[in-house]
Amino acid sequence: MGQVNRIVPVILLLVVFIVLQPLLVALECIQTPASVAREFLKDYYYLDAGMQNWLCAKEGDPVQAVQNYLQSKTGEAAQRGLSVNNLRQMFTHMHLETEHHGKDAATVHVEGVTRTAINPVFMVVGKMFRMGREYPVDATLHLTKENGHWKVCPKALGIGLGQ
Repeated sequence: MGQVNRIVPVILLLVVFIVLQPLLVALECIQTPASVAREFLKDYYYLDAGMQNWLCAKEGDPVQAVQNYLQSKTGEAAQRGLSVNNLRQMFTHMHLETEHHGKDAATVHVEGVTRTAINPVFMVVGKMFRMGREYPVDATLHLTKENGHWKVCPKALGIGLGQ
């Protein structure tokens, strides 16, 4: 009987984990305007071509818009004598507020702080030792629903994607 009392908490913990984990994963997969805005901004400031997955197609070809944007950033870095990796930024703080959420349109206001992130370790070390600058971010993103998925409309972004 004593050995059964030792095993019961472990079995109970495993059962709770097996039930709770898929539930939490399912909840995390639910797409909201704020979650899409968060993922887009992470890709946008890190200069990741994956941002094209979050752009709406009604304002033009997202692939071409992202290629143009990344090419302009590469040119900007070359003019400064740097690699495009030196222009990457990562968020150290991000606050998202959904200002409007309709059936097919939403507006998300973003406030946050980014730091230069040539690689993620550089950003963390810079923050710990107070090296480098922090760049405030204050933007409003307009999202539309396309084929059941939320997408960011870049022309309404106000930070010049593809220009």
